[in-house]
Amino acid sequence: MLTQKLACGVGMLETFVARPSKIGLRVVADWKARVTPIGRMAAWALVFVGSVIYTVEQAHPRFDQPGVVLPAMVIRAPLFSLEASRVAAVLKQHTKDTTTADRIAGMIVEQGKRHNIDPALLVGVLLTENETLDTMARSMVGARGLMQVMPEHSGKWGCGSSNLFAVESNICHGASILQDVMRTAPNVRVALLRYNGCVRGSNTPDCHAYPGRVLRLANHTTDQMLAFAE
Repeated sequence: MLTQKLACGVGMLETFVARPSKIGLRVVADWKARVTPIGRMAAWALVFVGSVIYTVEQAHPRFDQPGVVLPAMVIRAPLFSLEASRVAAVLKQHTKDTTTADRIAGMIVEQGKRHNIDPALLVGVLLTENETLDTMARSMVGARGLMQVMPEHSGKWGCGSSNLFAVESNICHGASILQDVMRTAPNVRVALLRYNGCVRGSNTPDCHAYPGRVLRLANHTTDQMLAFAE
């Protein structure tokens, strides 16, 4: 009897495997529905863990000296733009201090974009005011730095510093003042006269020649930048 029952049970099992019932299909489908999301979650978990391990490994770039490790939080300087490198090439013809020339060029391009002023025009003003790029220059009337900014403008243009002898602060002040006078002047020449403070020409008798010199230097800068691009 027991043998007959076991044989019967085996036969039923073979029939179930060979011809799966609707219940069997439902069980398989339900199993797949459960396993698939679990598999996906497991895969994403592995990706996450791998990325964390990679980040931790990359968080400490090393110096050339063995055993010295940089801090995990490193503030990287922005890449020196191609336009800035061309401006720098122009400025390096006026100074042997290449590091300062690079700083000036980067700030010239940055402030040109900020104030919608052609960098070549800013270079023209800068070279007219301070051909040797002397950051500590001071005129007889008290104008300071690269773009010869008067002290009364110090700290008024949101430049983050009132130090007119600092490269970044001085160019920020100078570009801001130039944009302000350009906003109300009928043309660039008048704007340049106002930047120079040439109203009646009493302080500087030849100040009316100032716009022409600036524009010549600006055009020359443009030509040089184009040549460097070739």
